[in-house]
Amino acid sequence: MEKRFISPETFRKAGKEAVAEANALTKKVLSAKTIIEKRGIIKCLDQLSDALCRVMDVAELVRQVHPDSNWQEAAEAIYAEMFEYMNGLNTHVGLYRKLVEAMDDPQISNDLGPVEREVALSFRRDFERSGIHLTESAHSRFVALSSSIHDLSRDFLRCQSLPVSSENSVTIPVDHLRSLPSQVAMEILQSSPSHKCSDGTTVVDVMADDFIAQYILRDCDNQKTRENVYKSWQRGSSMAVKSLEGLLEDRLKLAQTVGFESFAHMTLDDKMARSPDHVNEFLRGLAIQAQPQWNKLAQSLHHTRNISQQSKSATNMFPWDRDYWVGKQQMEHGALPSMSHYFSLGRVVLGLSRVFKNLYGVELRAATPQPGEIWHPEVRKLEVVDENGQLLGLIYCDVFSRESKAHVGAAHFTARCARRVDDDIKIPGEFLGYSNQTVVERNGQKFQLPVVVLICNFSAPTIGTPPLLSWSNVETIFHEMGHAMHSMLGQNGFHNVAGTRCPIDFVELPSVLMEHFARSPQVLSLFASHYKTGDPLPRNLIYKRAIQRRQYAALDLHAQLFMSALDQCYHSNSHGIEDKDSGWSTKMLAGIHNDPMFCCDADMSLFSHVDGTRWQSRFTHLVGYGASYYSYLFDRVLAGQIWDRVFQGDRPFPQQTNINNNGFPLNRDAGERFKNEVLRWGGGRNPWESLAALLNNGKTSAREIEDIAQGSKAAMRIVGSWRLPDM
Repeated sequence: MEKRFISPETFRKAGKEAVAEANALTKKVLSAKTIIEKRGIIKCLDQLSDALCRVMDVAELVRQVHPDSNWQEAAEAIYAEMFEYMNGLNTHVGLYRKLVEAMDDPQISNDLGPVEREVALSFRRDFERSGIHLTESAHSRFVALSSSIHDLSRDFLRCQSLPVSSENSVTIPVDHLRSLPSQVAMEILQSSPSHKCSDGTTVVDVMADDFIAQYILRDCDNQKTRENVYKSWQRGSSMAVKSLEGLLEDRLKLAQTVGFESFAHMTLDDKMARSPDHVNEFLRGLAIQAQPQWNKLAQSLHHTRNISQQSKSATNMFPWDRDYWVGKQQMEHGALPSMSHYFSLGRVVLGLSRVFKNLYGVELRAATPQPGEIWHPEVRKLEVVDENGQLLGLIYCDVFSRESKAHVGAAHFTARCARRVDDDIKIPGEFLGYSNQTVVERNGQKFQLPVVVLICNFSAPTIGTPPLLSWSNVETIFHEMGHAMHSMLGQNGFHNVAGTRCPIDFVELPSVLMEHFARSPQVLSLFASHYKTGDPLPRNLIYKRAIQRRQYAALDLHAQLFMSALDQCYHSNSHGIEDKDSGWSTKMLAGIHNDPMFCCDADMSLFSHVDGTRWQSRFTHLVGYGASYYSYLFDRVLAGQIWDRVFQGDRPFPQQTNINNNGFPLNRDAGERFKNEVLRWGGGRNPWESLAALLNNGKTSAREIEDIAQGSKAAMRIVGSWRLPDM
């Protein structure tokens, strides 16, 4: 990391310097009078945002991964102070008026390039969503609601880490644990009180947490016990439901305070979807495409159950039966052997470097960190270089689980965005002096290099064995490297729209696309080899895994569509929220379950509602992805089409592509096309325009290209009509 982050003390000093620089830049904006001075306002605000984010983003990273509590405490304090300061800037009337004045001046607006115009619009939207245009009383209401939403979000998330309460307890006969893995059964017996019933049966009183529910629902042969555990587990927490409903109610009030019909309308206003109606158009279209696969899977599970039970009954399969019979089917087909011996971490990173070289002409190069540059000895530093050997950016990889590290799953942190710096607004004093390590010169201009950190929680290697990854781990690191490459190549000159700073329903596209490369036999041949013998990963294992993935893809899609629809309902349906009866969120939940969109033929629902359950109390994505949970599903569809239409990934499986001749899917022309139409823009262009330009290669009709470019409801309908590639 930067030299100014070498100790908690210098870290705190960097925070103070960033605020001082922001204050100086604020004065520059407020004092702008001439056309030349006003012309620099957009650049000035972008420079100001970068100064703060380069400290705040590192603080967010440090409090998640640093092993030293002194560092974590410093990061917490720095982030809190700067977050409050930034909120003050977001509601600074003087800054807002100066920005609007500049944007409304024809001499300035006519001179703006497309990226700079997008930067200006993004700042203006941020101001207006912070209630900048409200009356004093309305603004006070906005501030109070924002504070309440923050507190309720934390309360809801805090409920997830509380011990399971008595409302989630269930009594299980000891005999019903015999079909569970012995180690799991032993752990349940050791951690749960037991007693004998009057009939002599020994039972255990179990708190139905995630761990226990997972194994009972998958492995327990007794249906009644599965039912009891499911109902107890899904009963959720009354406290969590109360916090969630308060959060949703306040989000509605906040949106209406700033002039929107609902929180979903406010959130989606600047996204690709644009409105809740457009999102639902996409979800309905995708559901229609998936209906035959849902019916086929439901019938298959019923068939497996009826054969096993020697019954021809067509009775409904309940939610507590689904995982059990899926497990039985998988056992019938045979479990796939572990493939981790073919995926040493070093070989996987080598494979990624080869992929990026083929597609974009860039490579990953191991680098030695300077003293104090990394926060743990396990962290690895990678340089991203182009074909001329020029440095494009830095990637730090912190991929192993450890006690002092937050278990946040896989994540991509941007520690510093790329931006042009030679045209920075000059201010008095010395702030954040740029070193040769952070700035490069290209075509007579100077650019700040991007720095990103990839966080995973893979199992640490054993002594004498290299780090070995599961197939799922490989897909994860390919996914996160997709984000990283977006940051490396999305250098458009401005911080506020650099790399992954783009709409939430577009940001996952590059990373999900990389998952397709991770599953490609042609790509796997570049790096997947046994760490001892060097033998390549057998193609029959690749084929079997692809078949297994497709077999249950409908189940995952069903769940993702359901959660996306529920999220939209919660954030766009004010009728239910205005009903103050406690438990309104559960009524909405039941309504979505009963929607024909999610029903299979012959009453064979895969995800039916059970009275007394409150699954929404566990839906933590509602906090960070409120009104936008559909985004991942949306980008999966887009990535599938790009994989097929641009990278020709739909070639028959057995066909061997000649990698050495730069054939598909690792085709340089295809990679350059994706880089130039998507990656390099970051958030500096309307994503619909990028998508239309990318797909305008003769494989998509002219009418579809026109509709896609406009990003209308018709565009969402078109995307919904494209099925997922695994279906």
